[in-house]
Amino acid sequence: MLNLSPGNLYTEVQVAEEFRDKHLGSLNDLVDQYIGPAYTGTFSEENFLPENHVYEYLSLTVPRLIYDNPRVHVKTRRPVSQRGVAMAIEHGVNRWCRDTEAKETLQRLAYDMLLGFGVCITLEEPIKGYDVVDAGGPHWPSLHRLSPSRWFMDPIASNMQDARFCGHRMIRDKDDILAEASVDPSWNKEVIESLASSADVNDTRSKKTTRSPDRNEIVCYEIWVPEKIIDDSPGPDLGFNGTIYTMAVSNPGDDDSEKRADFIRKPRPYYGPPTGPYTLFGAYIVPDSPYPLSPIVATQPQVMELNEHVRAATTSASQYKKLVLVDAKNKKLVQDIKNQPDNFVIPVDGVDSDSVVPIELGGITNQQLTYMQVCRDRLDRNSGMQDAQRGVVTGEATATEVQVAEASGSLRFAYIHRQYQDAVRKVMKTAAWYLYHDERITFPLGIEAAEDMGVPEPIFVGGMHNMSTGATFQDLELEIDTYSMQRANEPLLQRRAMEAFNLVVQAAQVMQTTPFLDWDSLLKKLGDSMNIPELGELIDQRMLQQMIQQQQQQEQIKAMGAMSRGNSGGGRQAPQQAQQQAQQQAQGRDPIAEAVAGIAKG
Repeated sequence: MLNLSPGNLYTEVQVAEEFRDKHLGSLNDLVDQYIGPAYTGTFSEENFLPENHVYEYLSLTVPRLIYDNPRVHVKTRRPVSQRGVAMAIEHGVNRWCRDTEAKETLQRLAYDMLLGFGVCITLEEPIKGYDVVDAGGPHWPSLHRLSPSRWFMDPIASNMQDARFCGHRMIRDKDDILAEASVDPSWNKEVIESLASSADVNDTRSKKTTRSPDRNEIVCYEIWVPEKIIDDSPGPDLGFNGTIYTMAVSNPGDDDSEKRADFIRKPRPYYGPPTGPYTLFGAYIVPDSPYPLSPIVATQPQVMELNEHVRAATTSASQYKKLVLVDAKNKKLVQDIKNQPDNFVIPVDGVDSDSVVPIELGGITNQQLTYMQVCRDRLDRNSGMQDAQRGVVTGEATATEVQVAEASGSLRFAYIHRQYQDAVRKVMKTAAWYLYHDERITFPLGIEAAEDMGVPEPIFVGGMHNMSTGATFQDLELEIDTYSMQRANEPLLQRRAMEAFNLVVQAAQVMQTTPFLDWDSLLKKLGDSMNIPELGELIDQRMLQQMIQQQQQQEQIKAMGAMSRGNSGGGRQAPQQAQQQAQQQAQGRDPIAEAVAGIAKG
């Protein structure tokens, strides 16, 4: 068990922040390259980077990761007892994404992920318009982006799942905390009042931010320890997983001996999913390291090398001169050449070819151009930013080469998109956890849910778990629509829709004559290959079986009617009897068997 005394816990936080800073050493430089010197008005020859690879990579990659709010699909392993709950959770999460404009926060997280790593915290808070001190106010999940420089986790862990603690540093108004302490006895009012305002605030904020005047703010830490269950915790069965510690430091400064850490709030049970309140966004996994690797960071040395050679070529180009050497004895020839415009013919008597000698000095050499192209090709190869990904086709390569290059780059971007989508799915699942458990959550769902659920004005009310049925939140399966967060490609969507329509119509016709095939598995494989996982759900198997049975019944009626007409000489009574017999068979009655049973009984 960790030593969770204030002094030792603060030491753990300091070590974690030092380890985190090692992975953020190039973040400020990458941001400077991305925005360029003109953004802050600090343009100079020293900070001029001709090849802005960071901007190019972000501008081409971020729209592929997040362009719109994600759309969630929720299924359940208990399709009978939990079907209505899954439908309500699906509409609730999608409505929450639209009402809170989750895409704005997710876009910022996409930039953080590509520049280093991104972190967000998902909490359950009062709906906008209500304050924390308002008792009984409606709540719902809230999503906040955390600055990577303010978040920390256990540096000894090999991944976030194994971290024994996670937390973040935050800045809060001292008056706001004292107002909460007046109604919430868990706050330590005496310790809060003793804290010096604005101490360590400017250092916590970004170094690029203009230093603000004194706003009576304090810096505090919140640390989530998943392994600690305090005595007064209701326990994991009621949704309380781990413990939250809130602490602050008095007399912050360079001398660690003068710092004194103390809890400004009693340790409290964390109400939320077992995975915790934080979600880490990262592109590539680094073995035995909890922090992920950014593709921009991995290629940064090659970017710097390319810029050095481009700057050298730029300097050479600026030093280029074209001069004309003229015989100093012929003064008139000197004036004629100097004063006449371009491409003007000057008649000169007895001019010698050696009297006029044009020369060129400086300029870019072929060796410079060749090596710049080598550096650029190497960077494009490692980063996946070929011309095909930029939308530039020079015509020099064959169609096969362009297709291979585009497929290779698409595979690399597809992996990054999948990593980002998995992190977004974890965020949506955390929000769904609160919708499932918290009874204080209530909000209208809208017209789409009304049409789907058959309710005039559906209102979502949280706390839908029912212990009597045995169903739990773990029975729910949440997935994100693959194309919901991306920009819609109209021609591609139209082509896929037409392909799906033709395939479904043809399959529905063939299914009637080949019921012996496993159409569920076949349509699932076809849907996966076309990236339409819901393809098999477009055909109602139950309705199809009913239609097949009705067709068989009609065929039986026609066959028995034809037989009756042949036996009775074409009377009308026989077809009616055949129809009644077919209807009784459809209802599970066999008139012939009933007649035989009656004779035996008599």
